[in-house]
Amino acid sequence: MAQWNPLHDLMSLQERMNQLFEDASQRRASGRDPQMGPHGIQDVEASEEVEGTDWYPAADVYEDAGEYTVAVDLPGIDRAVIDIGVDDNRLTIRGKRVTPDKAQHRVECPRGSFLRTFSVPASVDQKDIRADYKDGVLQVHLPKQPGEKAQRIEIKVS
Repeated sequence: MAQWNPLHDLMSLQERMNQLFEDASQRRASGRDPQMGPHGIQDVEASEEVEGTDWYPAADVYEDAGEYTVAVDLPGIDRAVIDIGVDDNRLTIRGKRVTPDKAQHRVECPRGSFLRTFSVPASVDQKDIRADYKDGVLQVHLPKQPGEKAQRIEIKVS
């Protein structure tokens, strides 16, 4: 009699879930997503871009007194293929993760072209935007214009 191995069941479940998500992302990338409406309505980022994208990197947006910071996880991406631009109050980050020319036994990292688009507030000084790329994290610093302070408005209740 074979002994039950819970780790084997867990790994089998993980493989099935990976396949499910991979199938769904391939359907979406090819435009065959059953969740889309009859007119191909997508989220704002995807519908406004002409070019297709294979994946969307994870991003966090932070704010402090002097600037906004957009941190995008891009491990394994060569900085030479990352393109950052600001146009019409939109920050666009695009690039491509190339597939290595080696035999692949397991592929979990997304590959292909990526794109992220963020709205830039009017309070950002677009001339002084800078970016740093270190340890696989791209940080785009969007400094606020001097003198742009939030005002507190007192509401009188009668």
